[in-house]
Amino acid sequence: MKKTVAIQKCNSYNVESVYNAVKKLIELSPPPNVSGKTVLIKPNILSPKKPEAAVCTHPVVVGAVVKCFIELGATKVIVGESPATAASTFAAKTTGMYEQVIQNGGIWADFSKEVNISAPQAKLAHNFAFAEPFAQADIIVSVAKLKSHQLMAYTGAMKNLFGLVVGLKKAQMHYRFPNKKDFATYLTDLNIAAKAQYAIMDAIVGMDGPGGPGNGNPISMNFLAASTNILALDWICARAAGYNPTEVPNLNDAMERKIWLNSEDEIQLVGCNFEEIKCSTFKAVHLKATAHSLGKMLPPFVDSLARLIFERNPHFDKKRCIKCGKCIEICPPKILSFAVNKNGSKSHIQIQRSQCLRCYCCHEICPVEAITLGRF
Repeated sequence: MKKTVAIQKCNSYNVESVYNAVKKLIELSPPPNVSGKTVLIKPNILSPKKPEAAVCTHPVVVGAVVKCFIELGATKVIVGESPATAASTFAAKTTGMYEQVIQNGGIWADFSKEVNISAPQAKLAHNFAFAEPFAQADIIVSVAKLKSHQLMAYTGAMKNLFGLVVGLKKAQMHYRFPNKKDFATYLTDLNIAAKAQYAIMDAIVGMDGPGGPGNGNPISMNFLAASTNILALDWICARAAGYNPTEVPNLNDAMERKIWLNSEDEIQLVGCNFEEIKCSTFKAVHLKATAHSLGKMLPPFVDSLARLIFERNPHFDKKRCIKCGKCIEICPPKILSFAVNKNGSKSHIQIQRSQCLRCYCCHEICPVEAITLGRF
């Protein structure tokens, strides 16, 4: 049976244009019946940035999705997110998302309290502490932003659901699953638990380059996409950005599970053909071999050298750093701290490099691009 991915060209965030495009997507690839039900929309708010930075799902897209689901008969449309180091409602207001949600009849939910969700079919993680509104919803919808990503290469609708985990608990998961393969498996397990019934991709303006997902470059891709099959949506969007989806760790893991898809051949595009959305200028992040992936093949002294050669490390720019401490707060193994001047004032960020997980949480969250990734 074919898994439909609907695509609509859209060249700007004009309110009417986006609404019409989202409405058409829903016609081409209808979601489950939401009449009389509660819908939870999970957008992406990595950090409280303005829409033009392309860090978050654009508020106009979120507003249009809220409006369309209310028109479909949903009794309640809840929208929520849990940024790692910012208050949920503050972040939503800063991005402009809160206003769009309220204007279009939705309810903003502060992801602070948790509920336990089990996933007995999972491989690594069988229990998840999701935000409480998850348990109130009948239908879960991922409304993602297409971006490059330092750890997973690409981030889209499946990775977006990681935000169901509240606040700094996300950093703890990076600590629990420090290498790419295990973290990819964890993300698939999380999607099994989340059971999203619909997904929409904001790719009108995406983010590419080595700075993604928090400090990359906005890039016009000029389309929106939607599907009832979250993996099919990500698979097509990753290809549109120039990725081979089998080289995106979490997408490859999800395909191997054969829960959402048995093969790429099952995906059917409607609305537009692939050539209309393919972006030849997208600067994709291509993952290199790492010391983690070499595993026990290397003796300890060679393993240390391999980390220098293969893996990128966070480097801290003393001049750009504003000493906000967000990187210290989010660091899973707690190996970052401020050096202190003789007068007791904060000097610069220092790192216990031998204990670094290379999860790049610090790089994602830095508000002033003071953290770069490089070898040696």
